[in-house]
Amino acid sequence: MIQKPKFEYIKNPIFVSYTSLKDFLNCPRAYYLKNIYKDPKTGFRLQIASPYLSLGSTVHDSVKWFLDMKGQATSDQLIQKFRNFWLKYTGKRGGFASREEEGNFGSRGLKMLENFYKNWQVLGKGAPAITFPKYPLLDNMVLMGNFDFVGEKTDGSLQIVDFKTGANDEKDPIQLYIYAILAEANLEKEVSAASFWYLDRDDAPKDIVLDPLEPKLEWLKEKSKELKQAIEGGMWVCIKGDQVCRDCKDYQAIIDGKGEFQFTDYRYKKDIYYLER
Repeated sequence: MIQKPKFEYIKNPIFVSYTSLKDFLNCPRAYYLKNIYKDPKTGFRLQIASPYLSLGSTVHDSVKWFLDMKGQATSDQLIQKFRNFWLKYTGKRGGFASREEEGNFGSRGLKMLENFYKNWQVLGKGAPAITFPKYPLLDNMVLMGNFDFVGEKTDGSLQIVDFKTGANDEKDPIQLYIYAILAEANLEKEVSAASFWYLDRDDAPKDIVLDPLEPKLEWLKEKSKELKQAIEGGMWVCIKGDQVCRDCKDYQAIIDGKGEFQFTDYRYKKDIYYLER
């Protein structure tokens, strides 16, 4: 089991999440543009509004609200909460190119919540909530995540469940391993199961084969070392060289003033822009 670490004060920590690590592995320069670069005028990072991100955020926020209510909410209340959350992302604010596109994504979200409400009791008892659990990897590199759901099984062990709103199954379960490491280290209980719940098509979470966590933790430390070296070296080269990958092209377009500012997300300190597709 991953032991609870000794937490010490870290000046200027670099947080490593599943999303930021994925960005780095896909393209170092895209990682820089998404996670390090800040608008010199506002001091905030940039984010391009996306229908898929808007759908995921709204469904996740709605499910979290329902779980926080401990099941003391009706289906109608859950749907109304979703509609209220959706107002934040309507139109270009959510990356939608048309009312039709927004309507299609909104309908998908409603179907996911209907499926979740019908089957949510399969989750069982939840473990104590932790907001943004952390684990020190090396030097000033800190692993961080945010659980969708951690359940307590009858034998006292834990089960990690991550809700998915995408159309395709996840090919790499490293996200679940990150959450399992964070759960064991912070809750001091063994994680015996980890699952993805594809809300648009499954009526229950789908378990992965959970391998030992220690080798995964060592892999994360190695990748964090590579990330640290890249940050210290400051050499942010696109994985496609002069051709430039899609993410680099889009975020550079925002920096060059080709995007349309929508709003500032003060919680995550990001300025959200709409970019025509």
